Amino acid sequence: MSLERVIKEAIKEVVPDKELVEKARKAEKIIRDRLEKVLREYENIEYRFLGSYARNTWIAESLEIDIFLMFPENTSFNELEKTGIEIGKRIVDAYELKFASHPYVHGVVEGVEVDVVPCYKLKTAERIKSAVDRTPFHHDWLKERIKGKEDQVRLLKKFLKVANLYGAEYRIRGFSGYLCELLIIFYGSFENLVKNGAFWRRNMVIDVEKREIRVEKGLRNIFVIDPVDRKRNVAANLSLDNLARFIHVCRMFIQNPSLEFFREREGNVDEKKLIDELKNRFVHAVVFEKPKIVEDNLYSQLEKAEKRLKKLLEENDFEVLRTSHFAGEKCYILIETSADTLSGVKKHIGPPVESYKNGMRFIEKNKIYAIFFEDGRYTTYRRRNFRDVRDVIEYSIRNHYPSMGKDISEFIKNGEVLSGLHILGIREIRNHLGKFLGVI
Repeated sequence: MSLERVIKEAIKEVVPDKELVEKARKAEKIIRDRLEKVLREYENIEYRFLGSYARNTWIAESLEIDIFLMFPENTSFNELEKTGIEIGKRIVDAYELKFASHPYVHGVVEGVEVDVVPCYKLKTAERIKSAVDRTPFHHDWLKERIKGKEDQVRLLKKFLKVANLYGAEYRIRGFSGYLCELLIIFYGSFENLVKNGAFWRRNMVIDVEKREIRVEKGLRNIFVIDPVDRKRNVAANLSLDNLARFIHVCRMFIQNPSLEFFREREGNVDEKKLIDELKNRFVHAVVFEKPKIVEDNLYSQLEKAEKRLKKLLEENDFEVLRTSHFAGEKCYILIETSADTLSGVKKHIGPPVESYKNGMRFIEKNKIYAIFFEDGRYTTYRRRNFRDVRDVIEYSIRNHYPSMGKDISEFIKNGEVLSGLHILGIREIRNHLGKFLGVI
């Protein structure tokens, strides 16, 4: 199919069906009725429906109703937090507390997920006290500009979701919903965005409000100026690798338009493929219990631990091909190296022969093996502390755990190291392992 035909057909698939829309509207009415009743007991607290549901840019699998409780600016932060949670609990059927810049209530009403977020009612965005205070200003800036383009936003969100690029949280580090809407406003349509996105570069600045693009030397990633706060980069959480992945997916879509770009696949990996790859490669997994912390904090610390392990392996002369991390019921750090075992010795190069004092000092410190010369420099061998990858990983998590994230360090030090085919014993990691090995 042509690009235009694929997009036309995809719209039919990404627009929520009537049954789901009716379910959402029923939940909305119940929420409004409960809010009207509950807020009679409080003074000067208003509410607003914000986010993608309020602007009708939501996709079926991401239906969530966002209610913001607007508190007077002179309310203390403790009172805002306490009362916001109190009200939130009363308007949902079941709840749990989640955390942004402060705690908020995440719950369910009639099977629909609901967030109840307290914030300050401010006159200008310059007076914000926390990140959530920007949201009403974002909504007000978007609501008229996005009209008529709602389905274009849905296309983009679904396109990104299938590519695992939708969401600004640390686990994904992709495109936020707000960023999606800004990009559609700027480019006018999904088609125009992907055609231009195929040529994006990392030092590009997109000024949505001024409707211009410029290149800035020294930028390490794209910068999308927030029209509500022009110093803020809406794409700040987008990783460089995910920017590259987006550019690549745009190119693939243009080259070979298909509805598959909008259809999520099961992604179940063939076990035989995993076995064949693991037999032929050097892969290890660190497995440990998952601490009960906010997801963004968990993933940032997993990344820190992953980088620390990579550095320690490289310091011991192992070539690390790739590392990754994942959290399910437990936490996992995957590591692949080009070899599993090294020689028991490594070359140790000293000073040039012209340096008398340093040469003699080198001889004094290196007496296990004979001295020889390469390129006119004193050279000898030294015994390695570790020959095996597994030994380095084991030693690192038992002894260097304090540098691997404050909340996960006590868990990782008691972790288990699995190698090769033994990793397949953990079912929940198989799909992630398949992606890591490049077979799905």
